[in-house]
Amino acid sequence: MLEQASRPRRRGLRRVAMVLLAGVAGFLVVTSPATWSMIHPTRDQADAGPADLENGQTIFLASDCATCHATPGQPDQTRLGGGRVLDTDFGRFHMPNISPDPVDGIGNWTLAQFTRAVREGVGPDGILPDGQNLYPSFPYTSYQRLDANDVRDMYAYIMSLEPVAGQVPEHELTFPYNIRRGIGLWRLAFLDGQPLPSADEDSADPHQALLARGRYLVEGAGHCAECHSPRSFMGNVIADSRYGGGPSPDGHGHFPNISPDETGIGFWSVNAIANYLETGISPIGKKAGGDMEEVILNTAQLSREDRLAMAMYLKSVPAVDAPGPGRPEPNRTPTVVMLERPAGQAPVLPTSPVAVLAEAADVHVVTTKPLFLDPAAVGTEGAEDGKLLGGARLEVLAREGDRMQVRLDGWQAVGAEQVVYAERGQRILLAVLGDAAMAAVSRKAPEEDPGTGQPWARASLTAWVDGQGLHADLPALWGYAGDLFNSSCATCHSLPHTDRYLANQWIGNLNAMKRFTSLNDEQYRLLLAYLQNHSRDVGPLAEAE
Repeated sequence: MLEQASRPRRRGLRRVAMVLLAGVAGFLVVTSPATWSMIHPTRDQADAGPADLENGQTIFLASDCATCHATPGQPDQTRLGGGRVLDTDFGRFHMPNISPDPVDGIGNWTLAQFTRAVREGVGPDGILPDGQNLYPSFPYTSYQRLDANDVRDMYAYIMSLEPVAGQVPEHELTFPYNIRRGIGLWRLAFLDGQPLPSADEDSADPHQALLARGRYLVEGAGHCAECHSPRSFMGNVIADSRYGGGPSPDGHGHFPNISPDETGIGFWSVNAIANYLETGISPIGKKAGGDMEEVILNTAQLSREDRLAMAMYLKSVPAVDAPGPGRPEPNRTPTVVMLERPAGQAPVLPTSPVAVLAEAADVHVVTTKPLFLDPAAVGTEGAEDGKLLGGARLEVLAREGDRMQVRLDGWQAVGAEQVVYAERGQRILLAVLGDAAMAAVSRKAPEEDPGTGQPWARASLTAWVDGQGLHADLPALWGYAGDLFNSSCATCHSLPHTDRYLANQWIGNLNAMKRFTSLNDEQYRLLLAYLQNHSRDVGPLAEAE
């Protein structure tokens, strides 16, 4: 009787076991790399000829391999020992060693294994003989577009580099993402295995050939969309927002919109994009930073034609209206709208620390500051004898605590002794003086300005100042002012060279455009001094003549 009662239980357990076994078997089959290969057509095969190492280097650079796989902490971008860490919502990825080291790298991989990894996301070192699914932190969803000859050439180039010993740690991922086999489902869903459409080889239009090359480099080797697009919770690129920018995988920062929308790079010209891929400097003078700085190290080594091709293609992709975080919505009206500076974001102009000023023989005025004839009056409100303006050079004569005795040298127009200028005949203001300071100025015999016939005299004034609002490094100060020029004046139109105008012409030109910028008075004053000191008749061009 007991035996009869136990039979149904045993049958039930067998059914559960069979269901579990069937489930495991089904999971192994569905997630097998072989399953993906069976339902996707066989791709092109590399030609039988020898590899082209020069082309291999080009594809290596365009694919930005070194940014992830070069050994951190050393300058050689061909030492591919891995070790970089990528923090994401799924966990921490450790970029592997892909140098030709036979033990720790990929030195024992065949071309077929390398091609399968690059284009299908399957490595040779799986627990089962069907291979190992690779995590899509390796951008094979883009590399799948590469043709076989380019993969062969890149493989040969990597194998020609120096082997680097050293293994990196295993990925540190949270459940269920640490089940690597499950990536097989992701590959089935998001890896189509298709090449890009072939260019019309019979077309006589060089524009079309260049555009096709650009598409190949951007969509394939360059994998630009992998960073510059938002992703779903599954980690795939959202198709209708491709190139519209997206959050950094580590949760810090945002990759910008690089579509031709006005919230992206719509105002960038093709040449501006190509120049950025070479220099890392945007049309408004901002320099590439973060990962993009490393990307530029690679794209700068591509040919000018390849950079132009990439730029042309980026200008042709669908525009995505997606302002970056913290960026204002675009003004879609014909009316000029001036943006208010957000509260708490008043600009801080660069100044030198006290320790640096204490050793400097010359200092330069950054922000308008008072000057005093009596050292005891320094810092006393209302006791100043004049004002020094941004850009003025001061020779340090003596120091008493945080006070400095300085000498200001310049020019004064006869009959207008309340102002000190940097040059004869040029309205480059250095200081505005009160009565006592005017009387204290030492002047030489007047000289006639040949341009106007007006008499001018060399002038020198000794005074006292405090250590606030000063800079000891003039190139650094002009560098800041140059950045102001780029960011304020290149947004709406092409940036004029500083020597396009005379020093006196810059006064009216800059004043006319001030209302279209967010510059405060001190920034404006410093920018004007920079432009005047680099103008056609005062700057390096005038000195060369």
